[in-house]
Amino acid sequence: MIKQNIARPRYDSHIVPFKGNRNAKVLVGIRRGGKSTLLEMIADKMDDDHNKIAFNMEEWANRPYRDPDKLYAKIMESLVENKHNYLFIDEVQDIREWESVVRSLVAEDRCDIYLTGSNSRLLSGEFATYLSGRLNTLNVFTLTLSECVDFEKTYRGEKTSAEVFSKFLRLGGFPNIWRNEYHESQAYSEISDITDAIIKKNIADRHSIRKTDVLDRILNFICDNIGNQTSINNIFTSLQSEDNTVKKDMVYDYIGYLEDSCLIIKVPTYDIKGKKHLTSKYKYYLSDIGIKNARLGFRADNIPGYMENIIYLELRSRGYNVWIGDSDGKEVDIVGEMNGKMIYIQATAELTNEKVVKREFGNLESISDNHPKYVVTLEEGLLNTDLNGIKCCKLLDFLLSTDY
Repeated sequence: MIKQNIARPRYDSHIVPFKGNRNAKVLVGIRRGGKSTLLEMIADKMDDDHNKIAFNMEEWANRPYRDPDKLYAKIMESLVENKHNYLFIDEVQDIREWESVVRSLVAEDRCDIYLTGSNSRLLSGEFATYLSGRLNTLNVFTLTLSECVDFEKTYRGEKTSAEVFSKFLRLGGFPNIWRNEYHESQAYSEISDITDAIIKKNIADRHSIRKTDVLDRILNFICDNIGNQTSINNIFTSLQSEDNTVKKDMVYDYIGYLEDSCLIIKVPTYDIKGKKHLTSKYKYYLSDIGIKNARLGFRADNIPGYMENIIYLELRSRGYNVWIGDSDGKEVDIVGEMNGKMIYIQATAELTNEKVVKREFGNLESISDNHPKYVVTLEEGLLNTDLNGIKCCKLLDFLLSTDY
């Protein structure tokens, strides 16, 4: 099947304002999540008045340019006078001392720079400090439901949003899954291959780890506990009960490596009343729900966790900052903030009885401000109603809504 670059307007709207500002633009996210395609689309929109210099560091032909001196020399050789020069580097973390090269290029102001990376800490430490004010970061996530609808229409023709949602809930949003006509088992096989490659290349090889089975078990634990508050101690206790050679500092390190590789995301708690973050309470979500299903199989009894993970990624893709909420000791599943606007969300499979309704709505009613509040359900229930200012809607409708 011929690959077609399908527009992802949310990211276009994030990138366009920074075009030509001479800052380094950095797209960060999980491997195979769509960063390379976004980079291609940015380059394709430039006309002949622009000189485009591009390096995909996963291509064999570009291996010599993993050497920073050779890369810098090639870039200097490729610059064209009297034209706007744009530099595109895909998977920049594969270049030795890449920070120094980019630091110099930004200081010289010879070209506008666009980078992608598959490490969440790509921009931490000295590099980010040095480029303070000269760096624009964009987190790129796998496809949301609305984007999957577009992919499905482009590659296989029109389908109902409900049909696409059913597939999305099981397979997640890795773009290549939606480009190809895969059976479910084939899709899970590809997702497993992506995950295994990340564990080997981004983690095991980089950090000289031999006990990759421990990495796998940690990832499986997190997959199995989406939607639950989780601590390093919980994970360590579980692993050591099966293998007494596992040490707590090893678990700390390995969790950090999984975060760095963009496989998992640590989400802290936000004290809504106190307006502060609580570092001692947090959850882990996956960068794509398909990872859980590929490793452990689809589990209907884990639906609330699936829903939280999916809503988290949806809000992040829209540009929200997202946390777990705490309202006077009552847990609020999702708290989002963007440009001072807040949104509060409870996720539940269904509103089956008065006790569930009281719990889900009650947690939101404890929040005294007037920002939007939603109870999101998977099944039919008190749909499209407004109880005490709290909107109740199906997950499918929430994900496709443009109201927030």
